[in-house]
Amino acid sequence: MNTSTIIMVVLALGSAGAAWSMRTQDLPPPKFEDTGEPLFAGFTDPTVATNLEVVAWDEEDAKVVGFKVQQTEGRWVIPSHNDYPADGTERMGKAAASFIDVEKDRYYGDNPADHAAYGVLDPDGDEGKGDEKGQRITIKDASDTVLVDIIVGKEVPEKQGFYYVREPGEAKRVYGCRLELDISTKFEDWIEKDLLGVERDDFGMMMYDPYTVDEVEGRVTGFQPVVATVTDPANRREWSADDKTEVPEGKVLDSMKVRQMLTAMASLKIVGVRPRPQARNMIEQQMLAQDMKRKGFFAVGTPDGRVQLYGNEGMLSAITDDGIVYTLLFGEVTYESGIALTAGAEEGSEPGVMEEGVEPEGEGDTNKQASRFMFVDVAYDPSQDSNLTPEPPPAEGAEGEAAASGDTDNAAKQAAGQQKAAKLRQRFDQWFYVISDSSFKQIHKERDELFKDAPEDGGAAGGGPPGGMPGGMPGFPPG
Repeated sequence: MNTSTIIMVVLALGSAGAAWSMRTQDLPPPKFEDTGEPLFAGFTDPTVATNLEVVAWDEEDAKVVGFKVQQTEGRWVIPSHNDYPADGTERMGKAAASFIDVEKDRYYGDNPADHAAYGVLDPDGDEGKGDEKGQRITIKDASDTVLVDIIVGKEVPEKQGFYYVREPGEAKRVYGCRLELDISTKFEDWIEKDLLGVERDDFGMMMYDPYTVDEVEGRVTGFQPVVATVTDPANRREWSADDKTEVPEGKVLDSMKVRQMLTAMASLKIVGVRPRPQARNMIEQQMLAQDMKRKGFFAVGTPDGRVQLYGNEGMLSAITDDGIVYTLLFGEVTYESGIALTAGAEEGSEPGVMEEGVEPEGEGDTNKQASRFMFVDVAYDPSQDSNLTPEPPPAEGAEGEAAASGDTDNAAKQAAGQQKAAKLRQRFDQWFYVISDSSFKQIHKERDELFKDAPEDGGAAGGGPPGGMPGGMPGFPPG
């Protein structure tokens, strides 16, 4: 091999070496001293968490929204909804546990220009579009010490269950962490879902009246209540109209429709709440009346000097076997959404404050889903309490002593019934409720819908036990 050949071989080998050194290589991710460490090393006990706040971008309403739940004086409440009671113990435990033993799995850089791509921009900041903003989650304990404060961004591609995260403020580092997030910002997920706490078969009597409210004149007309009772207490499938109910010719009460209405009543779910302010003077009474009117509820004087409350879409009352009377009044429709629906206020305003000159709450974008205001009242009627011992005829001697014992027993049972109703009334008296339009339509029927053709065998139309609903109950006039 001559000198020229050797030189060419050396040059060729050098070029090959350079090409090899310049090839594309899969470099290992940079590793920092805190990779693999806990995200929140000092947070080890989820039961100490007493305050949760979530701030996020709402794509539907195109704005930043916040949700907060906290423990106050031993009870869980939702501050954004006028401290409405939250069913928070279990859900808060799950939310807090989402951040226990979470590690910084992988470091993705500290360039702020990449934060938008990772979706970890501060949701309260001015920068970025909706999908570039993260969800800021803050958890504190009873002493207001911060246990968790993190911005959770997009899910890491091809790593199911892993999310980009960043600490708020000036922090720039972005990590990937495995998170089992169980944090809901939906109002309905944090409250007791069973509003009335009854079953359909707890009811033994019902009164329904889709009367007409003349809102201009302030008069209620068209009273034609349908009163129904269980035909056989052992069989809750069959209902009959009482003898005071006007049954159309050739018709009988449709038991299936009654069961459908009571099933919907017993399974009511609320989608929003409004505080029911207490009026302490004449001015506040006038403002309260105005506030109720906006929601579709009207106080009308009766001939005997009482004040009766009506909803502009009728009422439904049902009595349980222990004499508890649940009365629902149905009011105005609303097309609001977001916190305006669930709390009656825009983000940053004070919900529930009565103001003069405000627009009716029923106003809104009619292209959105409809909801309905509802008023709940509870009373106790001992005449419908099946737990009471029937009064025996007057007697002397031993029978008289037994009667006296029965009276004492009944008095105790009546006191228990009154206490139960008072406790329920204290709960419901604080709120106006908002229910979905679908729930409203399951309950609200045209009067004729409650009747069907009488059987050909000549069954009595409107037959049933005499009597009827007791008069003067909340929500409807004396019977």
